[in-house]
Amino acid sequence: MLGGCLVRAKSGGRANQRVGGWVLVTGASAGIGTELARAFAARRYDLVLAARNETALQALGRELAANYAVKVKTAPVDLSLAGAPEALAEALAAAGVEVGVLVNNAGVLSEGPFAAGAIDGLINLLQVNVVALTALARLFVQPMVARGEGRILNVASIAAFMPVPDLAVYAASKAYVLSMTEALGVELSGTGVAATALCPGLTDTAMVRGSRLGRAPPLMTMTAKAVAEAGCAACLRGDAIVVPGIANRLVTGGAPLAPRALVRAIGGALRNGGFERLAGALQALAPAGERGKG
Repeated sequence: MLGGCLVRAKSGGRANQRVGGWVLVTGASAGIGTELARAFAARRYDLVLAARNETALQALGRELAANYAVKVKTAPVDLSLAGAPEALAEALAAAGVEVGVLVNNAGVLSEGPFAAGAIDGLINLLQVNVVALTALARLFVQPMVARGEGRILNVASIAAFMPVPDLAVYAASKAYVLSMTEALGVELSGTGVAATALCPGLTDTAMVRGSRLGRAPPLMTMTAKAVAEAGCAACLRGDAIVVPGIANRLVTGGAPLAPRALVRAIGGALRNGGFERLAGALQALAPAGERGKG
């Protein structure tokens, strides 16, 4: 599973770290996952990069080793397959890799009316977004607690705060991620281990660009690098939730207290091309110093 690929820095070493062990990043071959790997590497963390695309993982591993003087292992894995999280954990244990930070970034997006969605596709989404994420968290949190330190960063979405028609299962899966992460964080209080939910909004990634969400105006879209930097910093601080971007915080800040009909309407606006109207309203609500920021 590890593919025998260990990329080592040519010179230098790691600086002192707040959390010991390696950082395991799933879905590391593209988008937010790649930028999260870069963010942790910039902080001199050794990395395990996991995804299906082995070629992309190895290229990223060489880049990180050369640029940041860290060690990198690649772990080609398909988390949609039953038993994949357990196999990954066993391979890392056999290689002597102690995971100090787990970044559950791998995810699947399914877009379109629920009634027209392929059942296999919806099950695949739940396997990656919910089942594999949960299994990996369970597999790695116990040794973290035993060591008295560790971090878990679960990538959710602002869709976790509201139902979104035509993204019904995706939004529901991210609501699970947010809820589970918050509960886990409370359970871990006092152990030295913390759980963080990263809830980005629309992010300029290949996954989003290939969907109708990619037509959102600039105010509603952030770069993957900006999202990853916010998530990495929050994870290492041990924050419970991080929502990058003023527009996204305005969308999510009142959602738990708003009437459910209003929450559904906001989700409907995301579905029906109401990005421009929503962006304009958020721009007007934003503090003067924050207007125009992603």
